[in-house]
Parts: sequence; C-alpha cells; structure tokens
Amino acid sequence: MFNIVYKGNFQSENQLVNNDKLSEKAVPFKEGKELNDLFNLGFILELPVIIPIMFLTIFKIQSMEGHIVFNLKTIFVIAVAFLVNYILKFIHEYIHAILYPLKSKKTIWKYTSNGAYFIYCNTKISKLRFIVISLAPMILLGIIPFVIWLFIADKIDLTISVVYVIMTWIMVFFAMGDLANVYNTIRQVPKNAKVFNYGLHSYWINE
Repeated sequence: MFNIVYKGNFQSENQLVNNDKLSEKAVPFKEGKELNDLFNLGFILELPVIIPIMFLTIFKIQSMEGHIVFNLKTIFVIAVAFLVNYILKFIHEYIHAILYPLKSKKTIWKYTSNGAYFIYCNTKISKLRFIVISLAPMILLGIIPFVIWLFIADKIDLTISVVYVIMTWIMVFFAMGDLANVYNTIRQVPKNAKVFNYGLHSYWINE
C-alpha cells in the first residue's frame, strides 16, 4: 500500500543506487566520512533531550511506592520488552517510510555488522518534510510515550512501569542519526532546496 519493501541485509552502496546517476548540481551534506561521525554528532545533540528525560524518570520513580523484586514475573516482563523493542526498530523505519510520498519506492535494510536498520528513498523532498520525517519516530515512539508515562507511572505495576520508561529512552537513543540529519539540514540546506538520499549520504539540490 505504501510502496515499502524490506530488502534484508545491506552490504554495499551499489544495492541502493544501482545505475542511478547523481546530478552534478547535487550538494552533499557535510556529515563526515564515516557513518559513526553522524552518530557521534547525533549523540551530542541528544544530550539536551535525554538528560532531562532521565532526571524526570529518576524523580518520578523516587516518588513511587514499592520496589522491584527479581523473580519470574520480572524476567517475563524484560523478555517481552526485548521482543517489543525489536519490533519497534521496524516500526521506527516504517514511520520514516510512510511519511515519504506515497508513490515513492521505499526500501528498508539491515546493517549486518550491528543489527541496525535504515530506510532508503531517493525521492527529492522539501527541507521541512525531510525534518519532519527524521523527527517523527523519536517523537511518536520516544517523547510522547514518555510524557504518557509521567501520568500513568504510579498507576501501573512498578516493574512494568520501569521497563516501559527505559524503552522510551531507547527509542530516543535510536534517533541519534535522525537528529544529526535534522541538524545538518537546518544548517546547510537553503530554504527552497530539495533534499534526497543517494547511497548512504544525503544531498540537497536547487531545481
């Protein structure tokens, strides 16, 4: 329906670009030579988000009654959380994909080295749309669920509550690369330019 295809293991950029030629007018993002450069920038950008979330979490848990007992129930809750977390990795990428133009081809890949997933779509989109696409998973899977937790934390089982909030942290951490893309887009892309992916890098172009 949304023209999204899961392609499996990613091995080289040739799988993404095929025979597509990059326009001479395209300007590459200044984002470092290695993928880790992008994640390192994203980690720094995440600190103003994740640190307040952690402090609010600690403050909230300290005000709650009871304590966590490590028993079969706790093990079960953690096991379910791992499963849900694995599913949320896919949902994170599908949120990206759904927000691209409906007719555009979107492919989802898995890095064989670290088990992470990413979406690839080379459709040219507006600067604002690219920012929205980048931020949406973190907001929908991390920020909003965390805000909900603040209101329900003391109304549900303590073990479930703690595991739930940690999962919201993880969903925010997953967005490191996305935040770096947003930062680079805001700083580097002209107002009316289009943004697109080519291989493992982002570009902008004035058409």
